[in-house]
Amino acid sequence: MRRIFCAALLCAGPALADPSAQLAAGNAWRALDEFGAALTAYEAGLREAPGDARLMAERALVLHRIGELRRAEAELARAIAAAGLRDAAPFTARAGLALLAGQDASADLAEALRRAPDDPRARALVALLAARQGGPALPPRVMEALRQDFGPWLPE
Repeated sequence: MRRIFCAALLCAGPALADPSAQLAAGNAWRALDEFGAALTAYEAGLREAPGDARLMAERALVLHRIGELRRAEAELARAIAAAGLRDAAPFTARAGLALLAGQDASADLAEALRRAPDDPRARALVALLAARQGGPALPPRVMEALRQDFGPWLPE
């Protein structure tokens, strides 16, 4: 069913010229582990909005998932440089990758929440960090969403 939804998104034609629609399509494909299709959607969005930090951050996450770590790092640096005052996505992406690597992510999480206090990904990562430090475990549905974003190997 999810594959049908994603295929319908990509067949929507001109409606997908909107970078937000490409972001949604890329995220849907990434959730299905269809990383090539996700990259295609993010790249289409970036053709329409070359400086969109959200698209660059999501593209960096996919590049990381497929093992292109240097390209992911470079794309994430571009996303951070392009981020507007309310863009939390590049900072939550870098924080998630830091947590994945067992590194400190507190500065990026603080910056993400400063830019967008209600950002759900930033809040989920803060909860994951708290759980790792002995706090309550994350609900399974939140942990599953984080694993879809950062990889199935993201430990609790």
